[in-house]
Amino acid sequence: MAAYNAARHIRAALASLSHQTVDDIEVLVVDDGSTDSTSRMVRLAARRDRRIRLLQLRQNRGQAAALNVGAEQARGRYLAILDADDEATAERLEHQLAAMARDRELVLVGGAVAPWCDRYAKAGRAWRYATDDASIRVRSLFKSEFISGAMTFDRERLAKHGLRFDESLRLGADWALSIQAMRVGRVANVDQVVMRYRVHPGQLTTGMMDDLSSDSARIRMEFLTWLGVRPTEGELRTHLAVSPCNYWPFGAHPYFREHGVSIAEQAARWFERLETAATHGGRVPVEELRDYLDEIASLIAARVAAPGEVLGPETAYCPVAYPRPCVEELPQHPPCPRTGATPMATQPQG
Repeated sequence: MAAYNAARHIRAALASLSHQTVDDIEVLVVDDGSTDSTSRMVRLAARRDRRIRLLQLRQNRGQAAALNVGAEQARGRYLAILDADDEATAERLEHQLAAMARDRELVLVGGAVAPWCDRYAKAGRAWRYATDDASIRVRSLFKSEFISGAMTFDRERLAKHGLRFDESLRLGADWALSIQAMRVGRVANVDQVVMRYRVHPGQLTTGMMDDLSSDSARIRMEFLTWLGVRPTEGELRTHLAVSPCNYWPFGAHPYFREHGVSIAEQAARWFERLETAATHGGRVPVEELRDYLDEIASLIAARVAAPGEVLGPETAYCPVAYPRPCVEELPQHPPCPRTGATPMATQPQG
């Protein structure tokens, strides 16, 4: 667990790990130069559960660096990640380790997550992801098919191939490592919900934007290059605009909205290049890629046929398109647009 100024939520996160049905674990918390009481909270938790160990960095180095420190200190065969503001379900590790026992080629296993809107103390529908290796590979060309805090890696396989979190990335180091993992083994998601994902204004990915200079664009570019195709600037803009998970409802990307009907033609030309590269390179399954590109093309056609303001808080194709009322700093406390409830004055624990 990488933790930076996480005192508000880390107690609940650690409690969820203390109650795992798999008990042969160690819990490494890397305090990434926090200026609040994060370390004190961890020490208090460690008094109750001796499996919890605190590692402190003198200065803030970023999430990827903190996770690398934890990975270097880890002694177990498997390396499970949990963000300091989330909570693991009690059977998370049991489900994921069972999947790895069934398939010894798995180097990474994720799972479904249950979103929790902190402001309104309201649970949302579970976010589910592709479960098989082939589908995950083709979707990863466009978006991450894992939630970072739900990832469990085979640590020995990571070490064998020298795989680490990329410390030059501020956002998406988990996504980048999942792609690296695909090069050395299979990946999967379990069907079960393995984590409660807390949605709140302070989380790292709030306000994330896909543009040419973003970390997410760089991650996609590296994966596309490995696939065997290097997009032009225009093709990359199109790729970002039609990626089904861009932290907005589908079709809300500025480039998509600017180009309207012509985005479908641009995407069709770009998709043809992707299929050709996949056919020649053999690094992602062609049939699965073709099916997914057809799915995206259908989304494009539906959005072009129904132009207008795109304000919906969720979409089946981008489960981390944040509900705006849950993450925006609001000057007042308007009622919840769905329930009519007002924001909670205190935060739920556990």
